[in-house]
Amino acid sequence: MNSKSKSTADNSETEIGIGFNLSSKANATLTVSAKRAERAKKREAKLRLEDHLTRFPNWKP
Repeated sequence: MNSKSKSTADNSETEIGIGFNLSSKANATLTVSAKRAERAKKREAKLRLEDHLTRFPNWKP
C-alpha cells in the first residue's frame, strides 16, 4: 500500500492516501452510489469512509 501526504489549498489538514481491495459486491454498490451522486468512485469512497468514521469514531465489533 502506498501512502502520501499532501496539503490542500482549501483544507489545512494533511491528507493521507490509502489503497485497498474491495469485494466485487462492495465495488458494484460503490459504483451505483457514485453514479447516483454524480461523483467519481474514488470521491464517493472517500466521502463514505469519512462519514462512517465521523459517525462511529469508537466502533467496536
